[in-house]
Amino acid sequence: MQQRKDPLTGEYFTPSRNNQLFASRKNQIRFNNNKANAKRKCKSQVDRVLDNNRTILQRLLAGSKEVKRSKDYLSGAGFNFGCFSHNRNIDGIIWICIYEYAYLKTPNNEYRIIKHS
Repeated sequence: MQQRKDPLTGEYFTPSRNNQLFASRKNQIRFNNNKANAKRKCKSQVDRVLDNNRTILQRLLAGSKEVKRSKDYLSGAGFNFGCFSHNRNIDGIIWICIYEYAYLKTPNNEYRIIKHS
């Protein structure tokens, strides 16, 4: 069999299988862990904001089906309106969602907050 170069260490090795990419299992695990850590690091800033927003909405609802809060109240609690996970159409109205929580701006500048399923 032909020699291959290990993507992690750059060492040349003779593979024992035709689909072997790494010189050892340890190198494969370390390579994949490094890749996963780099991905987490890139996403961490947005994930931190989403998690903070979700915690705020969760605390506000505290078992209620729906609450209304002003933008000033939410901003004061540390809510970031520029970061959300997705939009959802609920009864023909597009709600802004952060995981399982959704909010909608009302005409009187309050925000309706619900937990959707």
